Amino acid sequence: MERKIFTAILFAGALIATSAVAIDNNGPVDKALAAGVIGEQADGYLGFVRPPTAAQADLQRRINEINIRRRGVFNDAAQVNGETEDRVALLSALRQITKIPNGEYFQDTTKTWCMKSPDSQVMQTADDVVVIRCAPAKKSN
Repeated sequence: MERKIFTAILFAGALIATSAVAIDNNGPVDKALAAGVIGEQADGYLGFVRPPTAAQADLQRRINEINIRRRGVFNDAAQVNGETEDRVALLSALRQITKIPNGEYFQDTTKTWCMKSPDSQVMQTADDVVVIRCAPAKKSN
């Protein structure tokens, strides 16, 4: 129980700071997220769904800046809370992916890009395992 409370506190603190870093006020990053050009990754960072083109150099620069700030937040939160940076980043990814609307892209823990849907599996289990998975494939009749 104490572990879950600790994780929740760590998670909330890291995400309050991270969400401020990710907001672009309807600028190029937010527009690229909504258009499916970029998405949230299971490692806590933003990434391109498909390799960026030369015309997307400015967007790539903005994403790099956001990811550098996120790394700083993850590192600071990890040091303060005695966690690893990767664990803080994973918890941040869980929160960010949980918040994105259906139809936006995210990368699961197998590095597969998919569109978020009601069937996507994004959760933290009772035994503190983070699950970030694309929706299961539909069986055709």
